[in-house]
Order: sequence, then structure tokens, then C-alpha cells
Amino acid sequence: MNLNNLKTTVPAKLCERGLDYFEQDFVERLTEDAPNRWHALVTGTRDYEVSVNLAKDGTIVGSYCTCPFESDSLCKHEVAVCLAICEYKKEKGSSAVDVQARLKTLKKAELLEILEELVEKQPTVQLYLAEKFSDSNDMDEEKARRLIQKSAYLASRRGIIEWDRTDQALEGVWEVLEYLDGLNSQQDAERIIRLSLIVVKECTEMLQIADDSSGDISSAIYESLDKISEALAEWPGDLDEATVDNMLVLLYPYILFALEQDITDAASHLVEAVLQWNERGGFTEKFYNFIADLIAKDEMQNKTYKYTEERFHMYQLAILRRHGRQELVEAFYAKYGHYPAIRKAQVRQALDAGEFEKVIQLCDESEQFDANFAGLLNDWKKLCFEAYEGMGNTEELIGLSFEFALDGEEEYYYKLRSLVDVKRWPEKLEALLAEMKTRPRSRPLYLGILIDEQRFEELLDYCRTEVSAIEYLHPHLVADYPHEVNEIYTTYIYRQIERASNRKAYWSACQKIKDFQQALGAEATTGLIEELKFMYPKRKALLDELGKIK
Repeated sequence: MNLNNLKTTVPAKLCERGLDYFEQDFVERLTEDAPNRWHALVTGTRDYEVSVNLAKDGTIVGSYCTCPFESDSLCKHEVAVCLAICEYKKEKGSSAVDVQARLKTLKKAELLEILEELVEKQPTVQLYLAEKFSDSNDMDEEKARRLIQKSAYLASRRGIIEWDRTDQALEGVWEVLEYLDGLNSQQDAERIIRLSLIVVKECTEMLQIADDSSGDISSAIYESLDKISEALAEWPGDLDEATVDNMLVLLYPYILFALEQDITDAASHLVEAVLQWNERGGFTEKFYNFIADLIAKDEMQNKTYKYTEERFHMYQLAILRRHGRQELVEAFYAKYGHYPAIRKAQVRQALDAGEFEKVIQLCDESEQFDANFAGLLNDWKKLCFEAYEGMGNTEELIGLSFEFALDGEEEYYYKLRSLVDVKRWPEKLEALLAEMKTRPRSRPLYLGILIDEQRFEELLDYCRTEVSAIEYLHPHLVADYPHEVNEIYTTYIYRQIERASNRKAYWSACQKIKDFQQALGAEATTGLIEELKFMYPKRKALLDELGKIK
């Protein structure tokens, strides 16, 4: 077999697939390791290593591929590499240069010139040499960055890190994290924080080009954020203004970077981590202004949504509430009351103070403000509910409980039952069930109430309308309504079979017949199977699956 006659010696299908791989540039890193000894990487669904040994005339004297293909013929990956070798020979000639032999003949100055050119043109050479010359027993920020970037670069293909190369891409990250695990949180707190920040930043950039479906890159980010939080929490000694300033200066660009990338919650985690220091000294104004500065930056203001900005304002509120005067807190509520979270915090403070009338007033105002947002309206009503509980206003509690129960909230159904007088309960229950019937959101609670109240006739009526429900409701009905359950269940199975058009669908329908058998017994099942065989005599796949039911 020769490079020039692949079409006559390799099956046409394999030649066609190999040509397709070659034309799509799936052959990478083609190198002639020694004269006529070639090696390449072929990408695709997976990556495969291919070696091809040639005679001087182009005869293939040996080849190997890591793919599972078993045949005397070349596989599609080997064909693709052979085609790449042909193209290479046409473009650059067929004779390989003995690089090592030539290097040995060069003078020191010539070697240095080649090395400098390599460092300038090949980033991986720069990374390799920098790591080679660094102290292997120590690690600084630059070395950590190089380690992470190097493994990410080597794992990438066409600028992308695929899911099955994530482990390789993270090798540098794990090395840095392993180093951090060996440090003392008291003596090396700042180093832990600095190196962890490098991991967070580099992994965030890695997420831009990686398939992180395994979650490993994100896990590395949050593990590093946890290390930063722990180091700040355990920071040794007393804190002075200079130490706080230095830490805020260190964290500031990383917080802005995380805000700009907007891939993770790293920005919020870093702010929350450093705010632990606000508990240890009088730094209220410093931290408040630090967050205000972050909020004002383009990285925050350019966001199309305001959730993160709202969260950062909540950090400011927490600072004021702990160390500020109440008049400052009230002024903050007034200034930033357009944020729902700020208003909720104000309502919660009033609840804690037992100011229930104020809660009702604030919630009424918020309901008008958020009239177009159903979720927020529900939140304000629940806060009102807490206020009415504090006030002992039973009638208002009954009205709200009824409303929440109609939305399917089981907790409030039981509150409603405990609030309503025993004599009035039957009437209230009837009114509740009548409205629930028409509300899909309350369906699970509606059925649960029918079961609890043993209203099985209504449960049966529901199954007549929603026949698929018989699958999970029949245990409550079969004892009193065996004939009706049989009829509804049979209708349900017929509908499944009518829609079926392949063996998989028939198999699925037959599984439901097995459930039918558990519910209604062998005799009813035998009758159903015979009826189905009579109705569908030409559906061989169905008949085959029916015959497997024991």
C-alpha cells in the first residue's frame, strides 16, 4: 500500500470518510519525528493519536491509530493523516531535516538567537522555560498564572476546551489548589487570598472557551472563593485602616472583572467575604463607599438587569443597619425604595419591631408599585399575613389563606382550616373546592383534599375528565368503583396504543397494561389483552409485546 494509491487499496467508504476528515482540518500537530516516521492528532467525536511509517518510495510499512477500528485496512483517521502527509510533501518537500543533528553543529550565539525567536513566537516555549527556571518548591502569582494557562492551552483544540479535556485543562488549577492546602491560614493568609484570586480569574476566563458540563471549572472557582472567605475570617491580629485599604485595593479589580464577565457570582462572594471585616472595626464609611464606587462603575451600570446592583445596595443597607443611626437607615429606604429587596428589608424590620400597622401600609404601597408583577404581589400579601397574625386579625387571615390555598399552597390550606370555625368549615370547604376545580395551579392540592375528605365520587369524576390520572389515583377508587376504574383505565390504555407507531411505544403501552394488572387483577388483564389482539391483528410489534405480558 502506497500513499499514492489509497483509493485502490482502501475501501471506498473509509477513503471517503478519511477525505472528509482531512478536508475539515481534523488532522492536527502533523510532525515527522524522524525521517519517514510521522505522527498526528485527529480530532472528531474524540481525539485519536495516529502514527504512520513510510519507506522512501511512499510505501506504508506500518501504521497505528488509537481508535477501536479493527481491520487489515487503514481506518478513516489513518487515511486522513496519509492525505495530510501527501499535502505536506507537495508543499514542503519530502526530505525531513534531522533537527537534533543540525542543532549540534550550531554555535552558542546561533542557538541563543533561535531560542529567543522561539520564545517570542511560541507562548508555550515561554511558559515552559519560565516554569523550568522558577523555584519549584515555591509559588507566586505569576507562577500560578503560568501553570493554569499552560494546562488550559494544551487542552484546547481550535481555541475550545471540550468536555472530555476539562480534567487536562484543570491540571494547573489543581496544582495551585494543592499548594494552597499546604499553607497555614494564619501565617499565609494574604498569599492564600492572592493565589486564590488568580485561580478565580483564570478559571473564569477558561469558562469562556470551555464546555463545563461536568461543573469542575465552576467548582474550582467556588472552592477558591471559599478559601478567600476563610482566610479573611481568620485574619490574624487586629485590623487597622492600612490593612483594610490594602485588601480593598487588592480585591477591587477582581470584583470588577467578575462583574464584567458576568458568568459566576464571584463578585458578590468577594464583597461578602471582605465585609466580614466590618464586624471587627469601625470601617462603616469605608466599606459603604467602596460598594458605592463599585455600583457606579460601567461594569455594573452596563448590565441589562439590576439584580446585582440591588444586591450590592443590600450590602450597603446591612452596613448602615449594623453601625449607622436609624435616621440614616430611613433615608436609605426612601432613596432606594424602588428596589423590591430594599422595601422587603424595611417591612421585615417593621415586623421585627412589632409595627404591624406600618407593615400593612408599606405592603399596600408596594402592591400598587408592583401591580404588574404577580410574584412580588404574592410576596407582599404574605408579609401582610405575618402582620395580621401579629395583630390577631382572623378575618383578614382567613381571606388571605383562602387566596393562597387557591394557588395550591398546602400550608395555607391547613392554616385556613384551623382559622375557620368548625360550623362554618363545610361551607368554606365547598366554596374552596368549587373554585379549585377551574385552577390548574391548585390541582395537586385539590386532589389531596378530595382524598383526605374521602370524596371519592368527585375524584372519580376528575379521572373521567383526565383519564391519565387513573394511573396514580386508582388505589383510592378501585375498592368502591372497580367497574368504573376498569373502564377509565382501559380507555387510557387504548389511547396510548392508538398513538403508538413503533415497538418502543408499544412496549411503553404494555408497561401500563402491567400496572393495570396490578390494579385490577389477571382476569381483567387477560380480557383486555384479548380485546387488543382482536382490534389490532396486523400490528405485529404490538402483538409480540402483548405476548410478553405474564
